[in-house]
Amino acid sequence: MNSMKNESRQSDWLSVIERVTGDPALYELLKYCPLDILRSWQLKHYPRGSLIFRQGEICNEFHLIIKGDIDVFTTADDGRKYSQARYKKGDILGELEIFERRQYICSVEAVSDSALLVLTREDFCRWLALDNYFNQKILQAVSDQYYQLSKKAGEDILYSLHQRICLVLWQKHQQIRGNIPLNKQQLSEQFAVAPRSINRILSELREDNIIAIHGEQIQVLDPLRLRQHAEH
Repeated sequence: MNSMKNESRQSDWLSVIERVTGDPALYELLKYCPLDILRSWQLKHYPRGSLIFRQGEICNEFHLIIKGDIDVFTTADDGRKYSQARYKKGDILGELEIFERRQYICSVEAVSDSALLVLTREDFCRWLALDNYFNQKILQAVSDQYYQLSKKAGEDILYSLHQRICLVLWQKHQQIRGNIPLNKQQLSEQFAVAPRSINRILSELREDNIIAIHGEQIQVLDPLRLRQHAEH
């Protein structure tokens, strides 16, 4: 039995090494990770829709996303979801809470089939003590996360819901240059409002001939006016 466990552990470790060395983004973060820390990583798979951890649980692990898309969200007392961010391969989870074993600020869910490398708090702290390069990466990640959350909080306070929806549509139009996939539930979670509020604003934009709605897609008819609505 112990032999089988050791073989499985060895197989997991080799799989971790293959993934890290074969991907430039992952290698950039882990290239100076001590060998005994590399051996401690666990590879975990999460099918689409799986809850990776829940808001309020105690953080005892550090996570590195190596595959998939991850939704980070908070849940209000009335059950409404408020989307904070969408993470992807190369992003990390738990870096804010792990030092003091704090409760997770947000819940984290796999939007697509995902794979994460997981490290215990003890091994994470050992890694920080041994690898100054990783120290700098963590500082950069925390700084960037604080900046993005502060920016989002400022936009939520300074801009109306109408402006924020117009801005999202404008940005997606700039990226796609075609019909925009419409997910009212996702917009509702992103802005922490009821779906009817999203429907009302989309209906107003349609009545003003700024957009057209075709089933589950939005066509931008007047990009200039859409941008003006986002700015004023």
